Amino acid sequence: MYISQCIIAKNEEENIGYCLSHLKTVVDEQIVVDSGSTDRTVEIAEKLGAKIFHFDWINDFSAARNFALDQAKGDWIIFLDCDEYFTESSVGLIKKYIKEINGNRNINGIYGEMINIDRDKNAIGISKNISPRIFRKRKNIRYRKPIHEVLSDFNREEANLAVLAVDRGANLKILHTGYDKGVISEKNKNERNILMLKIELEQNPTDSQLNLYISKSYFMDGAYEEALEYARNALKYMDESKQLLFYPIIYSTMLTSMFLTRATYDEMKVVYEEAVSKYAFYPDYYRVMGVTEMREGNNERAIELLEKCIECCKNYNSFVESLAAGQIDKVYSELLNAYIRTDNKPRIVEISVALLNGEKYSYENLFILIRTLLTSESEENIIEFLTKLYDYTKFKDKLYLLKVSEKCENDKMISYFNSILSEEEKQAVKGIQYEKK
Repeated sequence: MYISQCIIAKNEEENIGYCLSHLKTVVDEQIVVDSGSTDRTVEIAEKLGAKIFHFDWINDFSAARNFALDQAKGDWIIFLDCDEYFTESSVGLIKKYIKEINGNRNINGIYGEMINIDRDKNAIGISKNISPRIFRKRKNIRYRKPIHEVLSDFNREEANLAVLAVDRGANLKILHTGYDKGVISEKNKNERNILMLKIELEQNPTDSQLNLYISKSYFMDGAYEEALEYARNALKYMDESKQLLFYPIIYSTMLTSMFLTRATYDEMKVVYEEAVSKYAFYPDYYRVMGVTEMREGNNERAIELLEKCIECCKNYNSFVESLAAGQIDKVYSELLNAYIRTDNKPRIVEISVALLNGEKYSYENLFILIRTLLTSESEENIIEFLTKLYDYTKFKDKLYLLKVSEKCENDKMISYFNSILSEEEKQAVKGIQYEKK
């Protein structure tokens, strides 16, 4: 069992080192296809022992990927972009999962959970779906489409060319950082993508998927009117006789663009009802419509929809990329806002605690929690309750609690958290410029 890691790269000096090194103990060879780097990408890859091949760029990502496959000697391929990497706990599982299916010649791949994150915002999730990054090297398994390329098994026309693979997404996690806003802006990704997609669209103007990809690129650039225009085209050209993986995203892109362009409530409701009648499993519809209901002042309905969104997110496991599933903390924050509007104190406390368990240094959520508890609990009980979330021996925790107590204007809590500071810490507090989160 010989495993090849394949990468296509151009000017990836910041990413390629880790992308290669984190799989050194797993793979038998590493193939880097460079399409014209002018930075240290090739130098770094060579120092790490990768085999370098040069490819003249022809505006076709699938062509570059398939060229990389042709250079690989492995029985199995791990194909990552330079800005993708397996989590530390996943790396040790890769060989185990390959060995489990190596003898079953009918299974050609392994699906992992792809999590798009934004490092500019402390690795906050953007979206997630399952994706085949590990697969057998076979002549019939190739990439297709010049952009937003798709791994396909050309022996499975009856299954829309989908590669037959086992799902290991529960434990096999891949992080993708290419959607960082800074990275997108620096590399002009959306501008490049829109240009390539429009060239292809000229040849296939009624291609629903191409229209969707253009819509998503405009959306990421903040051009919501254009995003909505192409999303409408994508919907118009859907083939109702087929159930293609990208169809649910057309509706969510439309709904989100409509929300941001201030479309009427009635217009959005028509699209929402059509969407959930076809793809009730998809959480993003409930989120967008829930926030819309809240904007309309329908807070109870907003709560119902956002709770439904979270329910769908908890067990979400689909090829269809979901923003809601990747940003479930944001959905909880939106739900918290709805409960604040309805003054449901037990749920406000419950959700605030859940959010603080995920990120305890959230100034806003801690303020909401303490302010809510103060309406029904004594300061002594609140101080005791907060020991479940914070370590009273740590200066940072004490400082947060002190500052939020000051924001709540509660003298007893201010006095208590001042009293547990050491003299050295009290001096430090005087010199700290506290930054709210």
